[in-house]
Amino acid sequence: MLMMLEVSSLKPFQRMQSEHLQARLKETPRFIQIVAGPRQVGKTTLVKQVLEHFAGRSLYVSADLPVAPTTQWIEQQWQRALLAGP
Repeated sequence: MLMMLEVSSLKPFQRMQSEHLQARLKETPRFIQIVAGPRQVGKTTLVKQVLEHFAGRSLYVSADLPVAPTTQWIEQQWQRALLAGP
């Protein structure tokens, strides 16, 4: 038996960490949020889904580089985030 579903009727999968990240983004004072974990577990999807509904400014940066980020790279990202401001 083959079932056909309308794509528009399907809700996007929402990870359980989504609500936690949404709440953290609303806290004051606002801090940089780091989402870390093993490769290919959905970190990027989680962040992008949350940011779709976030009204504030945001800066998404991936640290998934061939070599570990240097302290200089981390400092550059920190400065970019400060410039993006609240």
